[in-house]
Amino acid sequence: MTQCPNCGGGVRFDAATQFVKCDYCGSQFDPYDQNFGNMAEAQSDMEITVFTCRNCGGEIASTQETAAAFCSYCGSSTLLEGRLTHEKKPEMIIPFKLTKEACKEAFSDRLKRAYFAPTAYKKTAKADGFRGIYMPYWVYDMTQTGRMLVKSSSSHRRGDYIITDHYDLTGYMDNEYAGVSYDASSSFADDISEHIAPFNVKDIKYFTPSYLAGFYADIADVGADVYKDTAVDLAKESTYNYLRKNSPMAGESFEDDKETVKKRIKTKVEAKHSAMFPVWFMSYRTKDRVAYATVNGQTGRVAADMPVSVPKYLAFSLVLAVILFGIFQLFLTLTPDILMVSIAVVALIGAIVYNSEMKKILAKENYEDDLGMQDLFERKKKARAEAQEGASFDGAENGTYVLTENDIKKNDQKAKKKSGSGGAIGGTVIVVFIIAFTFMDDIIGAASVVNADRICGIAGLISFIICAFLTASSQKKVTQMKAGKKITGTLWTAIALLIITVVSFLDPPEDYIYYLCSMAAMAGVVVSTIDLMSSYNYIAMRPLPQFDTHKGGDDRA
Repeated sequence: MTQCPNCGGGVRFDAATQFVKCDYCGSQFDPYDQNFGNMAEAQSDMEITVFTCRNCGGEIASTQETAAAFCSYCGSSTLLEGRLTHEKKPEMIIPFKLTKEACKEAFSDRLKRAYFAPTAYKKTAKADGFRGIYMPYWVYDMTQTGRMLVKSSSSHRRGDYIITDHYDLTGYMDNEYAGVSYDASSSFADDISEHIAPFNVKDIKYFTPSYLAGFYADIADVGADVYKDTAVDLAKESTYNYLRKNSPMAGESFEDDKETVKKRIKTKVEAKHSAMFPVWFMSYRTKDRVAYATVNGQTGRVAADMPVSVPKYLAFSLVLAVILFGIFQLFLTLTPDILMVSIAVVALIGAIVYNSEMKKILAKENYEDDLGMQDLFERKKKARAEAQEGASFDGAENGTYVLTENDIKKNDQKAKKKSGSGGAIGGTVIVVFIIAFTFMDDIIGAASVVNADRICGIAGLISFIICAFLTASSQKKVTQMKAGKKITGTLWTAIALLIITVVSFLDPPEDYIYYLCSMAAMAGVVVSTIDLMSSYNYIAMRPLPQFDTHKGGDDRA
């Protein structure tokens, strides 16, 4: 623990003054003061206390000895287990500039626009829920030098001919990119780190543990080469944009496509620095899901998972529906046909949105957009593959690997996915063709005779066919989810559209039948919408982190 040399009390780094401050005697120290605990000594590692959450296995480190009140990753309020260890010291650090009060104020401004956020979520944000954590980053310095060639052309008219001249544009590049950064923690999602970026590397300083006093730090577990290609591609993209917009070549017509030009830009990574960047971090947990709120500790930029309160959203939708119904009644007569067509349009839009949300959910669950987590998974798979040589179910004799129930379950799920997806889509296609063939005469007759019921039926049939394909697609995605859902919400939308189609083609003489069927169809749409909001909350809240290198949690890799 870092102690005050004057009174022996605990000290903390004060973001407002940029000095290390003692809350007991009020003394202030320069973080690099040689007399302050010899913090400026050249050494490759530092002594820290690592706290491990019993619930999820998440780790945060500190130079302090007092355990954190709760786990920042899963929101668990259980006491964290601590151990003293030595970790490799990072090279650089951007100190906290934003105080906790300023952080809460920045997030409160963001919450003012979150009208449907759950009340408990807003209360958590107002409480003392934010924790200052230094997140590990890799910082890349790159250069681009050498001759650059771009094939170009220009055209002009001469009489009845258009003449095109082809030529080479050449130049010499001498570019430098410094401070391109990516987070080095697999537990810190890439989409969050991207949203709170950028950090201003002009404030970067040489690391000293004094800056950690009063804060926590995540431990780097992502290699420096994981984001190397991404950083190089970013540098090439920036150079290409400069060539197209601001360089002397900007007014020319490039014959080469973008990727060809980027391949010719020779980019070399000169240095990779380990660094720590400041982030205010808060977690909000509901069952086995957790929402994160993060604030850039230097700039105040906010990124937050924002779940939706279903009761709030439904209440707002009901009030809005009543207002719109009143407005429509003033300007047009809401006939049964118009009502059913309106419901069909709403249902189809809902099915399209639902299917799109399912894609995002699967991408987030599989960490498709997180290179750090993907790298962690690959390393674990490689370790498993090496360990599984001679694997058995009988026991772990001679160091052999024992297949877990989770391994068996995953293999069964993969087999089911391969065998079941084609059948669902094929069955949907058959049903669609049967329905289309049955009503073929009505479709042809409606093309020659304008009939409101037939047109409504055709609209419902087309919507049902599209929704049937979307339902088959989303059902496939639902079975791959870890939420335990069995049926896609668009099934109720498809049933609603089928009701509209059948009633329209049957053309019953009584209007009340139309209204009753419309109410039934609308009920299906409402159920689908509620399921859609639940799915949105599922994507807005991340899976409870399970770090399988520690006790607790199950392996989800």
